[in-house]
Amino acid sequence: MDLLFELGTEEIPARFLEDTISQLKEQSGSLLNASHFIYRNLESWGTPRRLVLYARDLQFDSSQAITLKKGPHQSIAFTPEGRPTQALLGFLKKENGKIEDIEVKDGYTYLIKHEERSAKEILSNILTEAVRSLSFPKTMRWGEGEYYFVRPVRWICALWGEELIPVSLFGMESAPCTYGLRFFSGLTKIERAEEYEGKLEDNFVLVRPEKRKERLERLSQQLAMGVGGNPYWPEGLLEELVYLLEYPTPFLGSFPEEYLALPSDVLITTMRHHQKHLPVVDAQGNLLNYFICFRNGPALGEEIVIKGNEQALTGRLEDARLFFTKDREKKLIERVPDLKGILFYEKLGTLWEKTQRVEEISALLCDSLKIPYPEKNKVLRTAKLAKTDLTTSLVQEFPELQGIMGREYALLDGEDPEVAQGIAEHYWPRFFGDQEPKSLSGAIVSLADRIDTLTCFFGLGMEPSGSSDPFALRRQGQGLISVLLKRSFPLDLRKVIDLGKQVSGRIVPWNEEKGIRLLEFLKQRLRYALEEEGFSFEEISCVLNGSSLVPHEVLERALLLKGLKEDDLKSLVFSFKRMKNILKSAGKFEPQILVEEMDEPEKELLSKLEEIVSRDNSKSELLLQNLVEIAPYIGKFFDQVMVMVEDETKRRNRLTLLLNIWEFLGRFGDFSVLPF
Repeated sequence: MDLLFELGTEEIPARFLEDTISQLKEQSGSLLNASHFIYRNLESWGTPRRLVLYARDLQFDSSQAITLKKGPHQSIAFTPEGRPTQALLGFLKKENGKIEDIEVKDGYTYLIKHEERSAKEILSNILTEAVRSLSFPKTMRWGEGEYYFVRPVRWICALWGEELIPVSLFGMESAPCTYGLRFFSGLTKIERAEEYEGKLEDNFVLVRPEKRKERLERLSQQLAMGVGGNPYWPEGLLEELVYLLEYPTPFLGSFPEEYLALPSDVLITTMRHHQKHLPVVDAQGNLLNYFICFRNGPALGEEIVIKGNEQALTGRLEDARLFFTKDREKKLIERVPDLKGILFYEKLGTLWEKTQRVEEISALLCDSLKIPYPEKNKVLRTAKLAKTDLTTSLVQEFPELQGIMGREYALLDGEDPEVAQGIAEHYWPRFFGDQEPKSLSGAIVSLADRIDTLTCFFGLGMEPSGSSDPFALRRQGQGLISVLLKRSFPLDLRKVIDLGKQVSGRIVPWNEEKGIRLLEFLKQRLRYALEEEGFSFEEISCVLNGSSLVPHEVLERALLLKGLKEDDLKSLVFSFKRMKNILKSAGKFEPQILVEEMDEPEKELLSKLEEIVSRDNSKSELLLQNLVEIAPYIGKFFDQVMVMVEDETKRRNRLTLLLNIWEFLGRFGDFSVLPF
């Protein structure tokens, strides 16, 4: 028998749905497995008005029901020695359980409870627990009740084959019925779980997101081909429509050709962001004066739907044309003083003042990177104009066009094409995984803008804390790291902070502690980027503790480390750990090398150290080769020499030798954190 569980709600925001559907499947699967249910496959679906769990061929494999009762976290349930704490004992007393029935799973303790209950009762508890475990960015309370959920719950359907599963949630009781599309269908009885999906489709609801996506793509393509074009899907529109509509139906509309004279980005943004319309392009990618609009429901009243959407879009395009015409009355360079009228942040001045700082940091970056004068001049011009489109009417009406209209207006003003492109690109990347600046001007101004923002807010003591990040500084930091990695700029993170401090430090209080916190913050952003590349926590910890914090060099060291032979890696790790432990136990001492007091094994190791130090170690690959070469000599030294001898001169000699080797190895990273 199949299991169907549907939670009917008011319209859930589209941006919440994909994650919620995933949570429902994950939580339910975990609970079903823990309670000894087996199934052929488990799926979760969703539309704006319903969350659905569907298990095929669900069976209960034991006559004795077993449930797991969640207890305290493992870290507070047991002492470091493994003994139960009062928190765990109190939980057991409350649940009338025994310590031998405790199971640890995913970091939490669970009490295995053997109770004589029917499978239906267990399923009822599982479904209730699964819903209660769902989390959302925002929740709401409705009516005079005390229930909180993402949106008000209106019905519950829970069937195991033909049997009703009693589920009570949010003041609602489960029933063998559902609702089709609003305004096109009413209450629909479900006799058995297996007929659910078909009955909903008969009532204009495609409960599977993939079916809605396929319908959107297929019908949109057919309509566009009818006028000799193809649909152009702006970023995120298809996914948004999938979770906005239960039964999407597209219609083809048109707008006057005269509006094609506007920049294509203006047309696309107007259609996508304000009307959720789909642009149509020809074979060369040029916009046609057609669009595709969507309704939630069957293809009824086509003429009225199209006419209404055409009127709405034409009105928006006319507004855009008026704004565009007005904006062209002033060139971007003439708008720079207008930035004085836009506040960046109360304690950090206006956008004009921020622009001055970004220009100065851009100049420092160019000097650090030894950028030739002609290119530097373009970078500084980009920095001066980067924010000016924020003063235009079109960007104020359509904030999504910031940077984009700066590029368009710069080109119309006769600015250098790289300057124009840099204006658009200095906002890139906007989020993790977004495209990187392709022009040098865009990359450097992107860095300068982020450096200024980070050093200013860290200087004010307003760095992110926990889940709180009101100024999106994590995104700013991640963008900075992404640009440094992509462009392979030879800029150490400490140098980056220093450049920001030179400029932003003049307007915010700055001290060494704030610099340390900002450095740690950027190292965490670099760690995240390396994790996304597939490196382990230990590998990243190793290379992040090397002498260089140039992001692309840290990445290079991580790649070299991952590719090192296991025997060579073990040798380095063991040598590093032994040196680190001895030096730590030795405490403070005055470094000193007296060659005449050395025994032969010490001289041999010192000679090898001097040899590899004299070589070219400027590249990570060469440095690692030299480290691998000296590792056997370190092992031989430890086999033949006692370091902590009573003779103070010999002991200091040997400790100094180890200290020098340890510092040389440490240029690559901290090998002691690796798991050997």
